[in-house]
Amino acid sequence: PLDWRIHFGPASIPLLNVMIFLVAVSLMIALQVFVRRTRLGRAMRSTAQDREAAQLMGVDLNQTIAITFLLGGALAGAAGVVWGLNFGFVRQDLGFNAGLKAFTSAVLGGIGNITGAALGGFLIGFIEVFAATLGYLRWAEFIVFVTLTLILVFRPAGILGQQLGERA
Repeated sequence: PLDWRIHFGPASIPLLNVMIFLVAVSLMIALQVFVRRTRLGRAMRSTAQDREAAQLMGVDLNQTIAITFLLGGALAGAAGVVWGLNFGFVRQDLGFNAGLKAFTSAVLGGIGNITGAALGGFLIGFIEVFAATLGYLRWAEFIVFVTLTLILVFRPAGILGQQLGERA
């Protein structure tokens, strides 16, 4: 039921929000373990780094790319289900703002870095909640994009991103 809550003194948290947080964290951990510890994860990382070298080392590029898109679609589907549960209804444009924030968090944390994307998402959430607490809810997205701009000026690869050398 959507009205179940966990009470902490005068404050309470909807149980659905706790479930959404736990599902998100568990999916991020599972993705991190998959990418770091499996043979297919190693193939995905090598393909992303250098396609030609990965193919020379025996990686099937077509299969790796297809499975990467399958995995991305499955994670997007899981996010859509949880997002729909959060609102209690589903529309074709329900996830548009969430998609923009997800892309922003990936850029903020560092493209290609799962931990950085999660850190970027938490940073965006903290900025929006802090702005709303101060009474600047309408300015929250502006503050997020100013923060993104400042971080990209001083760290062009993002918070945890790494600068890659020039390729020949």
